[in-house]
Amino acid sequence: MSGKLLGEAISTQKSSRYGGVIPTFAMVFHKDKIEEVVDKALKQAGVRIEDSTAVAVTNRPGLKGPLIIGTDYAKYLCTKYNKPLIPVHHMAAHALTVRMENKVDFPFVFLLISGGHCLLGVAKDVDDFSLLGSSKDDSPGETLDKVARRLKVHTLPNFRDLSGGRAIELLAKDGDPMNIKFGVPLRNERDCNFSFAGLKGHLELHLNRFKREDNSDSDTVLPQVGDLCAGVQYTLTKHLCERLQRGFEYLEYEEILKGGTLVVSGGVASNHFIRSSISGVCEKLGWRAVFPQPKLCTDNGVMIAWTGFEMWRRGMDIIQPCDVFDVDVYPRCPMGENIADKVKEAHLKCKFVPIL
Repeated sequence: MSGKLLGEAISTQKSSRYGGVIPTFAMVFHKDKIEEVVDKALKQAGVRIEDSTAVAVTNRPGLKGPLIIGTDYAKYLCTKYNKPLIPVHHMAAHALTVRMENKVDFPFVFLLISGGHCLLGVAKDVDDFSLLGSSKDDSPGETLDKVARRLKVHTLPNFRDLSGGRAIELLAKDGDPMNIKFGVPLRNERDCNFSFAGLKGHLELHLNRFKREDNSDSDTVLPQVGDLCAGVQYTLTKHLCERLQRGFEYLEYEEILKGGTLVVSGGVASNHFIRSSISGVCEKLGWRAVFPQPKLCTDNGVMIAWTGFEMWRRGMDIIQPCDVFDVDVYPRCPMGENIADKVKEAHLKCKFVPIL
């Protein structure tokens, strides 16, 4: 196998009307679309399933329903066509996909920001990861979806079927992030963990104030929506950049890494303001920021296939057809060794790089 992409297909449920992904909807959508998506990818590649070497599928972590649908269909294909199965960790795939298009050698730092996770860590090999920090509550994508729903942005013209994160990014372009201030989370905690739930509380305080001042209808979009979106986006990005900087400084302090490559992936990494801010911080601190192309940042089959290829050429976790029904799904699954407590014990004080 060469690792060259031959065909791809995707079917996505994303709408600010829903406030993010609804688990029951997602399971039904997966069931209805999975065979069609696989057939489309094979047709684009010009191959049959019989021509494949193995089947890669994510079985961890994520929503249990969709994981079951995908894993069961992969088991069916492996059994019917006598192909080995390669179970893939969803978040590891986000971290590794960038290697399909860029020269990124191990070890490298990764920041995975999505609708379900926020992870900062070090990738030492395809299956060897250390976590510097993770979210203590909501994920960044979840927060953006909930903010978009609370601001009723889906009622605006042309915003009905945009994801919450994309809607906020577009509206923020017409706003000033300094007009409405939000507190940057965890400023007093010297570690690399993240917290985004407080942004929703701050938003409620601002909304209640505006409604009292303007005597506005709760069912209408506030005129301050651009500034609110810009403020949320800036504060979320500032929080990401501050935790990232402390991670860099910890790695240098412990002489684990000094400079190198940062890989940023996950659906939230498609946001251009977040990309440019992280790139600016990396440039100031002597690191190189690398991002997969936006379509490979969001959940997709290509990243699972690529990670399966990485594992195949190392002979790792290859399940023979007769054993595929022993493979289970894991809605929650750690990604390597968690060293967040060691970061906290180092108690590093940082002089943070400004992003505006």
